[in-house]
This record gives sequence, structure tokens and C-alpha cells, in this order.
Amino acid sequence: MKKRFLKVAAFLIAMILTIGLGVFANALIGNPISKIIVGERAEIYLSKNYKNTDFMIEKVTYSFKDGNYYVMIQSPSSTDSYFTLSFDMLGNLKQDHYTRMVLSGSNTARRLEQAYRELTDSVFQSPSFPFTGEIIFGDLEFTSRDYEQNKEIPTYGLIEEELELDGLYDIAKLGAKAGHLTIYIEDKEVSIERAAEIMLEIKRLMKQGGAPFYAIDFVLEPLPLKKGDVKSEERVESIQFLYADIYKEGMVERVKAANDAAAAYYHAVDAEK
Repeated sequence: MKKRFLKVAAFLIAMILTIGLGVFANALIGNPISKIIVGERAEIYLSKNYKNTDFMIEKVTYSFKDGNYYVMIQSPSSTDSYFTLSFDMLGNLKQDHYTRMVLSGSNTARRLEQAYRELTDSVFQSPSFPFTGEIIFGDLEFTSRDYEQNKEIPTYGLIEEELELDGLYDIAKLGAKAGHLTIYIEDKEVSIERAAEIMLEIKRLMKQGGAPFYAIDFVLEPLPLKKGDVKSEERVESIQFLYADIYKEGMVERVKAANDAAAAYYHAVDAEK
């Protein structure tokens, strides 16, 4: 009886462990049966709701974060026409992201932003770029009709809903209208005068490289510390400094005013915390 009991107990423990492992694996990587069901449901959904398009399923993936399956949809004839469908493990549709990704202009904005990033990187990553820093990049600013009055979004941002699907754009012209640089430069000299000098040179290099911008967030910091040195808090900063305001005459005064404005802004933000 005792041996029989031990065999039964061992079998039950093995079953529990197997089931537990299966549940854990299902939560972590999903399961092939659900993946097949989701793929079939997605095909049916596309045939009913997008029958006059050439949308096709690229792949089905599982997200352990929310336990849902995501079907990646792409149109082979349209660069900006791609979106996802999300399903639960039983194949029930939870969300169709076509409107949010395609119709909203979000995909088009993402394509244009990547193109502008590559354009600015061609200048920043050039061996002839004379400055160093851990944060140096450019991006395009976008907004939505729903958020045009949001004070946190630059007023010069391009409105996503007005972008043309698969539209061909002059990226340099878009940069001049809505390009925003974020640049943290490390230098042995940290002063208003040096910051003005560097910003003038950055404008010249960007113009020379065919990568104009509309505004720049600029920070001048000390070079990295040597072992044993005390970290300096000294820095010069400007927020949303306009391209049009970067010119030699009176530049030092404008940089000083921008630095004072940045300090006042951060002081106000800290006071609200």
C-alpha cells in the first residue's frame, strides 16, 4: 500500500509540475494552437473588413506583457500602410490599429522622422564633425489636431493628419520647417561665449550638410571627469533656440538670455514638485 501511495503521489506531483510548466510557458511564449487560431481569424477578418485592399499577414507574434497575440499586417504596394490586429488566446479580436497607425498619419510621420534622423546623422557622425557628446541627434516635431494647443508640444510641429500617405517629401524642407536638434556638447571650456561659438558652427555645418533645422535644445557641459576630480555643475543651456536667431551679431547676448530662461524654467518646475 505504501509503495502504491508513493507511486500515485509521484505521478500527481509530476502532473502538477507538468501543468505548471505548461501554464508558465504559455504565459511566457504563448502556444502554437492559439497562434494558428489567431492567424486564421485574422485572415477572415481581413477578407471581410479589407476586401478591396492588398493587405496581407506578415507574421503573428505573442506578447508576454499582456498575453495577447499580434498580427502584423502590411500592404506590399504602400510603404505607410501597415498596422496590427490584436487577439486574445481564444482568437477574439481585441483591437484593430489601422486608424491609429495608418489613417492618423502616424506611420507616415515615423517614416519622415527616420529620414530626417538619417540626414542629421550624416553630419553628426561624420569624421569631420568637431564636437563630442553623448546626446547628439535630430528629429522632426509632429503634433495632432487634438493636441495643437498643448503647451508641451512645439507650435511648429507638423500635423500628422495632414500628411499624405506614401507622400514624397523634401526632407530638408521639412527640417527647415519642423526640425529639432538635441545636442549636449562636452568641452574643456564652459562659458556663454564658447556656447555661442559652438552653436554658430553647428548651424554652419548643418547648412553645409543640407540638414537645416527650426530649433535646437543645446547644452554645453564640462569634459568627462578624470579619476579623483570633483564633478562640476557648470553648464550653459538653451531650450528651443531658433535657427533664425543663430547669427554672429548679438549672439552672446541671446545665448545668455536663453541660458537665464532655461534656469528660470527648471527652477519653476522644481518649485511645482
